[in-house]
Amino acid sequence: MTARFHPEFPADVRRFAKDYAGISIGLGERFRGEIDAGIVAIKSSPGSAGHFLDLGSSIVPEVRRRNLHAFPFFILYGVVGDDLIFGSVIPSRSDPLTWLTRFAEQ
Repeated sequence: MTARFHPEFPADVRRFAKDYAGISIGLGERFRGEIDAGIVAIKSSPGSAGHFLDLGSSIVPEVRRRNLHAFPFFILYGVVGDDLIFGSVIPSRSDPLTWLTRFAEQ
């Protein structure tokens, strides 16, 4: 399986890590560490590393979310054929529907 990242995925990580770094020394690095750990877990077991994306009225089985442990964010990813696609890093309070367009671009 080939891991691919949406072109904006790294910018998401940098932006949120910068926000946390502005709050406290080392907090941005802790955030990035959780993202890295999540990516490793997803790569090692994409089918069981996260939850199906539940839209309330339906479930999207091709797209999953991996919640971070210490931060209110999740990694949105999907499996399409032999590709593991990392779409975005999303604040938990956001509507994931607004981020699904990144998968349509892939």
